[in-house]
Amino acid sequence: MKKFYPVVIAALLALICSCDKDEPGGGIPEKKDIVLTRSEAEVVQAGEDFSFDLFREVAATTGCRDMFISPFSAHIANCLLANGASGETYSQIVKTLGFDGLDINDVNSAYNKIVTGLREVDTSTKLEIANALWIDDGFPVSQSFADALAESYEAYVKNLDFSSPKALKTINGWCSEKTHNLIPEFLDQLSPEHVLILMNALYFNGKWKDKFESSMTSKGEFKSLGSGTVSKDFMHLSHSFQYSETNDGKIRMCELPYGNGAFVMDVILPDKDVDFKGFIEGMTADKWNGMFTYSGSHLVNLSLPKFKMEKEYDLTEALVSIGMELPYDQNKADLKKMCSDPAWQLWVDKTIQKTVIKVDEDGSEAAAVTAHVIKGDTAAAPQKVVEFNCDHPFMFMIRETTSGVILFMGTFTE
Repeated sequence: MKKFYPVVIAALLALICSCDKDEPGGGIPEKKDIVLTRSEAEVVQAGEDFSFDLFREVAATTGCRDMFISPFSAHIANCLLANGASGETYSQIVKTLGFDGLDINDVNSAYNKIVTGLREVDTSTKLEIANALWIDDGFPVSQSFADALAESYEAYVKNLDFSSPKALKTINGWCSEKTHNLIPEFLDQLSPEHVLILMNALYFNGKWKDKFESSMTSKGEFKSLGSGTVSKDFMHLSHSFQYSETNDGKIRMCELPYGNGAFVMDVILPDKDVDFKGFIEGMTADKWNGMFTYSGSHLVNLSLPKFKMEKEYDLTEALVSIGMELPYDQNKADLKKMCSDPAWQLWVDKTIQKTVIKVDEDGSEAAAVTAHVIKGDTAAAPQKVVEFNCDHPFMFMIRETTSGVILFMGTFTE
């Protein structure tokens, strides 16, 4: 069979699905393939390295223990950022995203096409992708920048008084709404220097194509990373699944489909004697591409623990580590396309991501919110130095400034 398409892993890590719209009669709709042009496919493929690079960086900070990130959400947030960047700052962002050499308009267009396809590919499950641009009152945002996000990314553009507690309430309320209350509190404070927030939210709710029976769920021991074991509720299902393993049989993978099979969860299981940290640290897009080839359906006796995770990450260091230093540099960041006043200097203060996932007998529910929180500083434009040498005849006057009354006038000629 066709090799597992690598871009899907980025979507799986983000756990995205399509809209909440059942077919008449409650049946599972036919899968509607996403057909991309060659250039659009290149944009999708370009994001593959970013997903694995970010995954490895975050895993390193957690010691490869429980983690759950959304590379897709982070990817979109960086696309929003790229629309406001210029020069070397722009080059770093698009290179980190894998879009080196591509025009931002091509990226925006491809994003629009891809999101439309994701929303239509399986309408038996739910996908919500939302973007927002929050603007501090008084900040001179560039209208062309705001329009680009609104048009290409359907971003909600809103001015708020960041100094007011109502601003946090509004932003967190938007996050709660877009994640169906999975992430009700995203930000806890804003500083006086914060002027812009670029935000992406994802919500997923997919039902297993082949559900687990609750009556089959039972307690079992899970060997944690280290030497201990913990008790977990394990779901059990014997079914025909796509299955693959590496040539040495040390790493195996099983594909669990949602809805009409357009979206799946791949469970990747190294043997117990495999160095798990080493496996994760060495996982690259190229390695993934050559690791597995699904050869067909196999009868699989699957045991999978039920679980729920809520995670919060500051992605700043991870993004800097994979090549995005300049956006965070107060003195060197070039984000002037976001602002209509050239006297402002803008930089990314921090990049935050919060995620939630719940996996049970019915399926998976997950959400992510990613935000670039941007600071700004303005100073008076440097004064022009004017040479004014009164070495020739000149006129002069004495006047009252508020009324404009001229009290004296004269000339000096010698």
